[in-house]
Amino acid sequence: MKIKSLLAALCALVCLGGATKAHAWVQFCNGTDVTIWTTYEWYAPSCAAEDGSSWEKKGWWSLTPGQCKTVYGASISNRYSYYYAEGGGLAWAGPYNTCTPWTAFDWCDNTCSTSSRNLGWRQLDTGGYSNYTLTFTR
Repeated sequence: MKIKSLLAALCALVCLGGATKAHAWVQFCNGTDVTIWTTYEWYAPSCAAEDGSSWEKKGWWSLTPGQCKTVYGASISNRYSYYYAEGGGLAWAGPYNTCTPWTAFDWCDNTCSTSSRNLGWRQLDTGGYSNYTLTFTR
């Protein structure tokens, strides 16, 4: 009986030791029948600019129909963020214009280049949630 108790205690320690801390994320899912390309912008104090803005933007994630990808894997520190997506003649755009490169990027918001385009991004309100999924639909 003592051996069973010892084994149970040992298993509990090993199992608990393997547990990981909850991980927050924002993920995008493609609910359309075409491949789309997405971008994401979030509050990032490390991107502090002279004008007081502190935002980082990243893209482009390719999402095939039905596919989901995590676009932000840190703890959500601001309920508002921004995104833009396009593909197959569709666009998810909004009134928040920002300089957006044609190719993969990871920039502070105040970064731009002459080979970029100015796109209107949408605001995303994640509320008080730790995890958030946005599904793009037609």
